[in-house]
Order: sequence, then structure tokens, then C-alpha cells
Amino acid sequence: MKNSFIGFLLSFQFFSSLPIRKQLPMNQKTVSAMYAMLPALGILMGGTISLLYLVNEQYLQLTNLLFAILVVIAGIVMTGGLHLDGWIDMGDAYFSYQDKARRLEILEDPRVGAFGAISLVVLVLLKIGFVFELLHNDSEGIIIFFIAVPLLSRLGLLVYFVTTHTIKEKGLAAYFKSQVNPQKIWTAFTIYTLLFAIITYFYIGIASYVLVTCLLVFVTLYRKWTIKNFGGMTGDLAGALNEVLEVFLWGIIVLFI
Repeated sequence: MKNSFIGFLLSFQFFSSLPIRKQLPMNQKTVSAMYAMLPALGILMGGTISLLYLVNEQYLQLTNLLFAILVVIAGIVMTGGLHLDGWIDMGDAYFSYQDKARRLEILEDPRVGAFGAISLVVLVLLKIGFVFELLHNDSEGIIIFFIAVPLLSRLGLLVYFVTTHTIKEKGLAAYFKSQVNPQKIWTAFTIYTLLFAIITYFYIGIASYVLVTCLLVFVTLYRKWTIKNFGGMTGDLAGALNEVLEVFLWGIIVLFI
């Protein structure tokens, strides 16, 4: 129980903008718990967005476009732009059309290039557009989707992290990879997925199974793509997955659900 609580705090410390200014122990049990708690962090973030939606519906009554923009901004604020930074770096690295070694150098470069900026604009516009469409169409179960997308994107992150080798032998991602217990992560993934499928079935029906299936397919393809173009996983590539997976899931919801 203690390790789970420490892991929960670590998930906030490393994957959110909430300041946890405390030196927490990092070992196999707490790091594994941190990753196991990532989907719970996604639920809390999605719940915050859902609360904003209810407040807007009852009191603020902002236009759909403005609220869609606020939803995307809220997501950036809650994560501190951590995953978005990975997406930008990946855009710069991939579209440089260099070899793997040079791409990795660009991936580690903190400066933002033209392709990174373009990738950022495209991603943000797509996310705003998809959320706007849901609001505009007054889609049923929209509150469920606000919670489901950040939850599922982090479930996808777990699968990618456990199944993909790290490129670098040193660094934070490599350290976490060396400490995490894959069996515990797979157990957590199974529990979250089953609970999601069972609970959401009563609200959005078979769409819950469609989203999980699409999630697994996308992560599989992304994993193969990063291995082919970068040689494996880095923290930036994991963060980029979280961002693009959210957009992909919103697109599935708008276009097919």
C-alpha cells in the first residue's frame, strides 16, 4: 500500500505539472507502482475536463469552439507540456530525413525547429477540431469520452514502454525501464482495461471495445515505426505517443463512434 501511494505521488511528480517537492524513493516497487498509476492519473485529468464541461454547460456557456480550445489548453497545463515537448522533438528528428544516429541527436536537441513547430500546430489543430465536432454534434457520452481518452492514451503508453527496448543505456527512461516490473504493469493494464470495458459498456456500448482495439493496433504500428526509424524507445518518443494517440482516439470517436 505504501509503495502504491509513493508510486501515485511519483506519477504526479514526473508526468504532471503538480509540484510534488519531496524526495521520494525510486526502486523497483515504487517505479513499477508509478507506471501502474499512470492510467489513474489520466482518469483524474479526464475527470477535471469533465468537470469543466459541466461547469460550462451550467454556468459559463462558452461557444463550442472556445471551449474546445480550453480543453486542449487544460490538457497542456495539467501535463506541463511534457508529452507535447516529446512530440515536437520527434517531429524535428523524423522530418530531418537523416540517418538514425543523426535523428537521435536532433531528438535530444532542446531547440525547436521548423518541422517541430509545424508538427505542434497540426496536432493541436486536429485535437481542437475533433473536440469541437463532438461538442457541436452534442454527442452522447461526451463526458465518458473526456475521461476515456486520457485513460486509454496512458494505457497505450504502458504497452509501448513495456514492449519496446530503450535506445540509450543511460537517462531517465533507461533507468525507469531497468527498474520497472513488466508483470505488474501487465496486471495493471489488464485490470484497467477490463474495468473500462465493463463500466463504459453501459454508457457507450460496443464503442468501448472499438476504442481498446484501435488503441492496441495503433500502439503496435507506432512501436514498429519507432524501431524502424529511431532504433527503439526514448522518453521523447513515449511522450509523443501519448499526444498522437489522444488525437487518434478523438478522431476514431468523431468519425466512427
